[in-house]
Amino acid sequence: MNFRAVAKMLGIVLMIVSAFLMLPALVGLGYGENGAMVSFLLSAGVSFLAGGTLAFAFRDATHDEHGRAKYYRREGLATVGLAWIVAGVAGALPYLFSGTLGSFVDAYFESVSGWTTTGSTIMSAQQIDGMSHAVAFWRCFSQWLGGFGIVMVFVVFFPTGGRSLFRSEVPGVSREAAHQRVRDSANMLARIYCILSAGLLASLLAAGMPGFDAVIHTFSTIANGGFSNHSASIAYFESGVIEMILVAFMVMSALNFAIYDALLRGGPKGRVRPAWSRFYGSLEARLFLGLVAFASLSIAAVLWHTEGLGGFQDPLRAIRDSLFQVVCIITTAGFATADFDAWPQYCRILLMLLAICGACAGSTSGGLKLVRTVIMLKAAFVSVRRMARPRMLDRVRVDGESLDEGVVASVTGYFVLWVAVFLGATTVLASFGTDLETSATAVIATLNNVGPGLGKVGPMENFAGLHDIAKVVLSMCMVLGRLEFYALVVLLMPSFWRR
Repeated sequence: MNFRAVAKMLGIVLMIVSAFLMLPALVGLGYGENGAMVSFLLSAGVSFLAGGTLAFAFRDATHDEHGRAKYYRREGLATVGLAWIVAGVAGALPYLFSGTLGSFVDAYFESVSGWTTTGSTIMSAQQIDGMSHAVAFWRCFSQWLGGFGIVMVFVVFFPTGGRSLFRSEVPGVSREAAHQRVRDSANMLARIYCILSAGLLASLLAAGMPGFDAVIHTFSTIANGGFSNHSASIAYFESGVIEMILVAFMVMSALNFAIYDALLRGGPKGRVRPAWSRFYGSLEARLFLGLVAFASLSIAAVLWHTEGLGGFQDPLRAIRDSLFQVVCIITTAGFATADFDAWPQYCRILLMLLAICGACAGSTSGGLKLVRTVIMLKAAFVSVRRMARPRMLDRVRVDGESLDEGVVASVTGYFVLWVAVFLGATTVLASFGTDLETSATAVIATLNNVGPGLGKVGPMENFAGLHDIAKVVLSMCMVLGRLEFYALVVLLMPSFWRR
């Protein structure tokens, strides 16, 4: 392991983050928030100084005197895994320097929640509504960067580890992008990401959302992050049009970006058919939209027929709220227009199951991803058939492709890791006196990058009441979920670090 090379690359990460921190400083300047502007300039300065020191001290670490690379797969993976932790530290500085949050643990939790597009928050309603424009911009901008922008940075600067992270978004099923140069695919996805962002921004402005709010919510929606500059979240706007616009773009951001890739790569006359073929031929995409329809209609029916829930006597209102919350949870966006923790038990359980499944691979959503769920279920059925007919040659097939046994084993291993971390983290939280419902759903919300859970971490609550150790554990759960486990878990293996 070339530790010096890893240190140099982490220094570059810090310098990149310092450049990002200059944007909210400009926002503070524009709104006359001198204190906030100074806090971001100071944060940028500290990050740049630390990063520049590392990059300069180990400037020759990645290549030898003949120009040959000394930076390989292990160094790339180490950089990718550690970079998210280091970026979380740098991103926490503005919360501390501006006085928005009083402790480093709280600031780090909020920062990691932004970078990983989780949307869980330490802040109370008063703190969210009282934020400066600069801090509100940084919270949501960090989510936009974490959605796909940060992956682009890794692919450009760290092609070895970045390639592993990029391809972890396509678990097992052959995609055209997996056969192209990873950097070319990354650039194409960055274009798609920016096009979706521009489309949402224009739509929100046309719907009457104020300019700053439109920018903020574009950042957090396309990344499926969920941060807002209002404690009431999207309910603040009291607009069905805005809600439906956000639903449409959350769904688009939760589909596999390979669909848009096919749309952009074809010629003027040959774009729609390949894109439609990829969409219609994807079991995962059809399952995703089917789950959204089923869950929305069934929850709306329960809300409409449940007495004592004010506001749901109107079936259209029940459908509107259920659709918005179902899409927010399955895409792991985490916005809220209603307190779904007060809904009937069926609704609460179904929403948590959707949070675990997540949406499509190759999107900005978190969760296990539906394609993994499909692979595991099909593998289970194949195992049952083989039990009845041991000599039968049967393979797991998805979208007409036969999957290698190694792929199935990798997906199964991923699920086992998820269960192990879920049980371990839930036990840690419960050991500090947190009730089981809050503990379990807090881990689900962070491990799957969803945002809100149930109980004391519900959509109208926050994570501030948890013990500091629990907050650190949940912060690591966010990073684990965003990195698809393997890129961070591999760092815990002693053999990985041996020379």
